[in-house]
Amino acid sequence: MKSALFAAAALCASALPLAAGDLLVTVARPSNLYVFDADTRALKQDCDLGTNVTPGVIAMSPDNGIAYVLLNHWQDVVGVNIETCETVFHAAQSDGDVTRRSLASLAVSKDGSQIYTVRNPVRKKIDRYEVLQPEFAVYDASAGLEAEPAALFDAPRRATLMATDRNGSVYLAGHEVYRIDPATGGTEVAIANASWDRPTYSPPDVLAFWPTGSQNDEFMLMYTAAVFTDESQQEMADFVWGYQSVDLTTGETEIADFASFEVLMFSGVRSAVDPKYLYGVYTQLSKHDLETRELVKRVDLPHTYYVINVSSDGKEIYVAGTNDDIGIYDSETLERIGEIRMPSGGDMSVSTLQVVPQG
Repeated sequence: MKSALFAAAALCASALPLAAGDLLVTVARPSNLYVFDADTRALKQDCDLGTNVTPGVIAMSPDNGIAYVLLNHWQDVVGVNIETCETVFHAAQSDGDVTRRSLASLAVSKDGSQIYTVRNPVRKKIDRYEVLQPEFAVYDASAGLEAEPAALFDAPRRATLMATDRNGSVYLAGHEVYRIDPATGGTEVAIANASWDRPTYSPPDVLAFWPTGSQNDEFMLMYTAAVFTDESQQEMADFVWGYQSVDLTTGETEIADFASFEVLMFSGVRSAVDPKYLYGVYTQLSKHDLETRELVKRVDLPHTYYVINVSSDGKEIYVAGTNDDIGIYDSETLERIGEIRMPSGGDMSVSTLQVVPQG
């Protein structure tokens, strides 16, 4: 890698230090996977992946050494060693007359041995497209650069985010939040979403696209819903924000409202050290107290950001996606205390920002 890139990154990065030893991992156009030192705000690695990185969904291996990335217009999964930039895994999911795209669904087993995604196949015929049954695909992480699924099972439609728990289950966000046994493909509802039994609520609206929450070992989705005065649903009492959560250590689930719908938030994350605080982002950065259901603070941002994450020590909030900068905020005051810009100048679009503890 050219030294000029490191120099450019150093000029762009804030000099303010961070106590926790984290790495920030993301991708940006045209084809780069970046690793930054959150301590120094310095670029540590620039890996040219050689293809369009959209959508740039990233799932880290359990040892945090390999970044698995969904890219090439939602079709391919690659595994990249973040220290050496070596590609150690590649699954090209489309072949022949069948195009397979994974809509943000990507996860790695807790022992690192398997990779999961939901593939949405479409066969291109002379006069039409034939929509096929979605597939829950299980890959061996050791399958190399021409990986094929070790197993395929039917999957629910409308699948997006995925996560794995410590009991071997895979969670999938879709029409419901599903729990899947990757050995058999057996699927059950873990959290009722569209079919929830809340008679005074409308069906929830969920945007599930950014996999965050690894510091808390949590799979969390935010929803909005209308709340009515009674079951007739004739008069609306409020429009609320809420969250659905799976504890990936115990498998316990939770669903709760936490605020009235005042601003739009694309993604949210809980504090890694005090999970009663939830941070959400889009055109503002908001801090919510889940216990009191109070807004602690909200600040305007210089532009929209799609994805949010938090440092391992809970002291810093990172907002990213959309443009070519990662904004860094103090978790207590929500003061902007730093910024990191992509050396290529390319935007991150809808890519993931993963916070990876060092050591």
